Amino acid sequence: MNRSKILTAILCAFGAAAASAQQPQTTERVEITGSSIKRIEGETALPVQFITREDIQRSGAVNVEQLLQTVTAATSAGNFVTATMSGASTQGISTVSLRGLAGNRTLVLVNGRRVTSYALITGNTGAGTSVDVNSIPIAAIDRIEVLKDGASAVYGSDAIGGVVNFILRRDYRGAEITVDYGTTTEGGGDVTRLSGVYGIGDLSKDRYNVLVVPSYQREKALFGRDREFAMRSIFPERLQDGSSGNTFPANINIPGFGNFNPNFPNNCAPSTTSPFFPNVCRFDPSPLVGLLPETERWGIFAAARLALTQNLEAFLEASFNRNEQQSIIQPVPLSDQFALPPNHPLFSVAPYNGAATIILQPSSPFYPTAFVQNIVGAGNPLPDVRVRYRSVITGNRDITDTADQPRVALGLKGSGAGWDFDTALTYSASKVTEKVNNGYPSQLAILPLLNSGQVNFFGPNTPAIQAQADATQFRGTAFVIETSLTGIGGKASRELVQLPAGPLAVAFGADARDETYKLNPDPLIQSGDISGYGGNQLPVNVSRNAYAVFAELNAPIVKSLEGNVAVRFDEYEGTGNKTTGKIGLRWQPTRAILLRGSYGTGFRAPSLTELFAPVVTGVTPNGVSDPLRCPTTSSSTDCATQFPITLGGNTNLKPEKSENTTLGLVFEPTANTSLALDYFRIDLEETIQLGILAATILAGPVQFANLITRGPVDPNFPNLPGPITNINQSNLNIGKTLIRGVEADFKFAFPAAELGRFTANLIGTYFIKYDTENTDGSFTGNVGVASGTGGLIPRWRHYLSAGWSRGPWGASLAQTYQKAYKDVPATFEDPTLQGYVPRTVGSYFTYDTQATYSGFKGLALTLGIKNIFDRDPPATNAGGSIFFQGGYDPSYADPRGRFVYGRVNYKFL
Repeated sequence: MNRSKILTAILCAFGAAAASAQQPQTTERVEITGSSIKRIEGETALPVQFITREDIQRSGAVNVEQLLQTVTAATSAGNFVTATMSGASTQGISTVSLRGLAGNRTLVLVNGRRVTSYALITGNTGAGTSVDVNSIPIAAIDRIEVLKDGASAVYGSDAIGGVVNFILRRDYRGAEITVDYGTTTEGGGDVTRLSGVYGIGDLSKDRYNVLVVPSYQREKALFGRDREFAMRSIFPERLQDGSSGNTFPANINIPGFGNFNPNFPNNCAPSTTSPFFPNVCRFDPSPLVGLLPETERWGIFAAARLALTQNLEAFLEASFNRNEQQSIIQPVPLSDQFALPPNHPLFSVAPYNGAATIILQPSSPFYPTAFVQNIVGAGNPLPDVRVRYRSVITGNRDITDTADQPRVALGLKGSGAGWDFDTALTYSASKVTEKVNNGYPSQLAILPLLNSGQVNFFGPNTPAIQAQADATQFRGTAFVIETSLTGIGGKASRELVQLPAGPLAVAFGADARDETYKLNPDPLIQSGDISGYGGNQLPVNVSRNAYAVFAELNAPIVKSLEGNVAVRFDEYEGTGNKTTGKIGLRWQPTRAILLRGSYGTGFRAPSLTELFAPVVTGVTPNGVSDPLRCPTTSSSTDCATQFPITLGGNTNLKPEKSENTTLGLVFEPTANTSLALDYFRIDLEETIQLGILAATILAGPVQFANLITRGPVDPNFPNLPGPITNINQSNLNIGKTLIRGVEADFKFAFPAAELGRFTANLIGTYFIKYDTENTDGSFTGNVGVASGTGGLIPRWRHYLSAGWSRGPWGASLAQTYQKAYKDVPATFEDPTLQGYVPRTVGSYFTYDTQATYSGFKGLALTLGIKNIFDRDPPATNAGGSIFFQGGYDPSYADPRGRFVYGRVNYKFL
């Protein structure tokens, strides 16, 4: 489609509507997320969850990520939180994953308009087109509308999982300031927040309103060593070991004899020992890993509205947010178990030969002569040994990610000649700068030093050697990533004619946008020379245009039955186009009963990061094993180790297609009681998998054999396949995803009386099925089963809350619950054995409470506790396999424990 024609059509259509916006409108109508047609009665054929400002205040959430934990339709599967920054290339993003379909299939809107995706270095995190929800300050939010039906023909057919629409504050007059402070009872994770609101002008009287909302927040770090459940990754009682064989003091490999450590077993510190690995020390990363990063956030949101005429309004929205997060994890491992990029200067040089090999020769003063002589036998020559080293000499890895995210929307809205219209020009951008503070040495510089024989791998080094090692460090800006979205769009709706059963209403809309993605790594990062950065990170600079037009019709069929039809045409430059649609029915046979249903089709083009993310080499997380070799060889190169991987974009990806169905019942016997039950079904085809995870591939080594590269067969084990040399985790289309479930929403309120007003609300999600197709055509069920990489699709999850208010007093109590599920096999469990029963991860529930008093003039005081009973996350084998956080799953469990907070709000009267 021709871009200029679309832009002209948009401007003409909405310019004409604006020119006629002189006729007064007497009926107040509202627009609900999921439809562009305004209506007097807000209940539509689609299930929508509303989170009000009062709900936000009662939640005690310190950021939007925590606030969305109350949305049970959002799962930890496919989700990223600040805690998952450790050990994963997320650049600090926090996402929302409706129906477990990840952030890239959940459309996040601000005031009904798209914002750019977060600037990520790669699409393999599952967040390649996701919005960072923590870039939206809580202080600026008026309410959140969650459309729990996908494939929206109104906002975008790529909204396969659903839509989360953040409605920001408006029409505020006055000034207020809010100060929050919270801390954990076990220490660490303190939060300080300061926000203000200032508004001036009455739109109806002064013809203008200006609103400014500044905010600042600081969150202190929390480390694995600060929590008993997270300070280790070795659990002999359940056969789990997430430790690493690259240690300090270093392990050594003696040719023909195996792996040993001269300091074993009594002098392994700061490493440790494991009953699963005799003769060697093991490095446990858990105590050193940041469970929550040190975070600083500040932002400002401003909005201005100007009444040009009685029914024509111009508006401007502008915001800027900066989030700065510091992540600290364990030192890098250096050994022959880690591949060098093929273009690395040392790749073909001995003794490296394609790997970060460290050889310790008998001539070194630090060679453990007596120990090795005892192994090889007196009189035999001392061999060179391979060193498996944890680089404590260069210190912990320490990075800071700074995300700058501006957004501007300029537009017109109003009514005239029976039409309601809204059109705007929008711009949003995300710029992430990753700065290395410490712990990432140049392999070209450090490997010769480590092979010089002058480094002590088993004890302290001299200041001179320490200085040489420090000189190998890469420090400074590792890369800058930028995304942007520039668009123009609008919509208009009106009631065409009054039919016997009600008004026939239509809406039309169009939008055009330009998307960009840029990755600019430092030349040393591009070379793949910096240890800990997973190989070559090459520059990317791509963009594309996308266009869409849509129409919607709402028709009363009979007095109690209403139908809604929407159709949308999307075109993505370089990918193609698709027409999708949706049909919905709303039947209200009595005042107390509403039946609703919808069917729609969806289309999601591969994102720029999914297509063009640089193909890089890296390694798996700690503690994975080759199931075909490990049971026989018991070698540290096959068992509880790390394997090379390749990951990145794929320009041959196909678009995803979906079918979404919902069927629901709303029962409201009284004005104070309602129950909604909604069945949802999603069938997704050509599912884009952002790299099948290594844990999944290794769990099916025959099924995924095409993704595993192996070396020559070992003569010592002629009946086994060769050792793994690479696992392909690049993006690919893998087939179908089938989802079925039921949503429940129960609300009850006692009428206000002498004892006050009481309310209760239960929102729950039950998954019947979440099956994914494998490369061989079979399906794997994922409900109630740990993924092995953090997060899961729970069988049942609910949020139960109760509130009370009387005069200036208010109080609330809430429970968050997730049903127990089956754990992934432990490192040294064999799930193929007859009679194997997966371990059960216990259910997880926490209680929160809050009390508020507003009896002072302009002053409101709040005291609250999250996780009243200080419940630890349930133990699982899954979390540490990707995030280095052993013992629990950081993707859904809050590691802070009991969190006590207070809030002071003062309104200047």
